Amino acid sequence: MPVGYLDVPTGVDVGRKRELVKAIYDALHEAYPFPDDTRIFLREWPLDSVSQNGLLGSEPARPVFIVHVPQGTKIDAKRTMLKKINKAVADAYRLPDFMTFLHEHPLDVVALDGALLSDDQQRVEDQTEAYS
Repeated sequence: MPVGYLDVPTGVDVGRKRELVKAIYDALHEAYPFPDDTRIFLREWPLDSVSQNGLLGSEPARPVFIVHVPQGTKIDAKRTMLKKINKAVADAYRLPDFMTFLHEHPLDVVALDGALLSDDQQRVEDQTEAYS
């Protein structure tokens, strides 16, 4: 279920992007192994579309990663995941002040194909087992 949005400046070649999304996937999958449906969207921002501290185009976008994840994984798994994601982004973009926001969701507020995930008892049991 992890769905992430990585906001970054333009200019990184596709080879480094492949390495980046693979490293982010690996880190997310280690912390959130079930189900294996991790989506990462790269959103690239040109200099003239970024304001920092009220100044348009003053510097490249500082990377920000927002990821929606299920509740339940352990805090140590999150710490390890965040360090790995931070390293992957730093290796690709070499920019300061990388921020990550984890949005944790209980299964009763997420739907797949119109059905609440909490209504799928097997899903609930499998996730509970995977994150314990």
